[in-house]
Amino acid sequence: MKNIYFIEAKSPGSHIFSRTALPRLGTILLATILKNRGYNTKVFIEDISPPDWKQLEDADMICISSISSTATRAFQIAEKFRKLGISVAIGGPHSTFLPEESLAYADYVIRGEGEETLVELLENLESGKPLDTIKGLSFKNSKQEIVNNPARELLKDLNEAPIPDFSIVHKWAEKAKVVPIATSRGCPFACKFCSVIPMFGRKYRFKSIERIIDEIKAAAPQKGHVFFIDDNFAANRKRTKTLLRALIDNKIKFEWSAQVRTDIAKDPELLELMKASGCFSVYIGFESINPKTLALYNKSQGLEDIENAIRAVKKHSINIHGMFVLGSDTDDIQTIRNTAKFAKKLNIDSIQFMVLTPLPGTPVFEDLKSSGRLIHTDWSKYDAHHAVFEPKLMTAFELHVETLKAMSKFYSWPAILRNLWRFDFFYAVVGLYGKRSVRKALSGAKNYVDQLRDLITAEFDSKTGKLRQFFQQKQGKSKNIILNTTSLEKDESRFFSTFLSKLDKKLVINKESFSVTKNTL
Repeated sequence: MKNIYFIEAKSPGSHIFSRTALPRLGTILLATILKNRGYNTKVFIEDISPPDWKQLEDADMICISSISSTATRAFQIAEKFRKLGISVAIGGPHSTFLPEESLAYADYVIRGEGEETLVELLENLESGKPLDTIKGLSFKNSKQEIVNNPARELLKDLNEAPIPDFSIVHKWAEKAKVVPIATSRGCPFACKFCSVIPMFGRKYRFKSIERIIDEIKAAAPQKGHVFFIDDNFAANRKRTKTLLRALIDNKIKFEWSAQVRTDIAKDPELLELMKASGCFSVYIGFESINPKTLALYNKSQGLEDIENAIRAVKKHSINIHGMFVLGSDTDDIQTIRNTAKFAKKLNIDSIQFMVLTPLPGTPVFEDLKSSGRLIHTDWSKYDAHHAVFEPKLMTAFELHVETLKAMSKFYSWPAILRNLWRFDFFYAVVGLYGKRSVRKALSGAKNYVDQLRDLITAEFDSKTGKLRQFFQQKQGKSKNIILNTTSLEKDESRFFSTFLSKLDKKLVINKESFSVTKNTL
């Protein structure tokens, strides 16, 4: 084996930063490791540029990386190359937690961190050694039985991995705009919707300051903007301040962004160093303004912490990208609307209102799966922009549409014009992209709502016939379903009308003779 090519599958939808693709480091790092061992490697990242399919046909093995939202695309690519007789290995969080599914499309699944597993796989294939000794590998044996080898231990010393070589990424020089750099792995915070702990462990593992400086010197001049992709860049504030002082002392001039938690507000010195070293923006997982939801998510912060963080960061002239997760079992429609108002009131620069998404490997996924509340497993919709489960205090339709409405209220023309008036052209453009992505999502919302309706109707029909039986028992052959309520909003009325039309029924509002409550559905 000589030619080992890597593909990072394309994201299925669009969002406000779709034009600025941020590649995951896994494929680039693995390709660098193999290049250093004498293999001919190339990385194709579909979100940056279409792959050179002709060159890929010369591969001895194709290695594909995917998260849940890109799994469907990853499987399509895997099938394409297996039909050509080329071996396929697939890795990433999705395949790590659902290896059996991935083995329907690929020859091998690299579970967890793949630095050592992939090297051993290639060595054993070349030497003819058995595969059942390779930790972290899943495959099918000669009897076509799935074999899941024991998990591999996490990499102890992150400095052992080489500095990623971005030159092996197809069209990197022409297309890429941001350089991803990781200074750590792992996270001790057990947020129920996050797969970081099962993938990378609860304990932080840090690179040395010297190693990070070397990576930045190698990569930052290429693009000018670095995104530190750590799940919490300021996890150890003392260490982070040491790193920032080193950046200042080395006089490395570049802009950077990072993910942090609200607790940075408690450390003014840290914020001063962040600004002095070139921090342009921070991405903060506020998650919710609903105290019950924060507790449900295992988020150790309150509304006061969120407000303090926003004020402290803005005081140091650092921009804020706020991330909210909507749709928990304690959220209702009003929660979503209040969250949109909160984001506008606190002057957050950009936001993402994300639908709670049950990713494989997370407690949320297991809870919703075991309770039968997952509507489907079309992974391309597991992108935080589609409702894929049945919420408790609203319908999936309402969660989907209300989240889009919240986005549209934030990325409005008045907000865009305010940024232009302040000569803040960057966030004016972000606002335009946000508005465009919301408009595109809203145009596709009807089709997705129709899909949800059909899926839910089919679920009722196939399992118990409960929905049809209910209407038949209550209404007989009547064509009218009469809803006794004065609080139903227009969008809710449209939902009921459209849904019931599938049952050849007509919705009549505010009559006294018969009522059907939303909870019934």
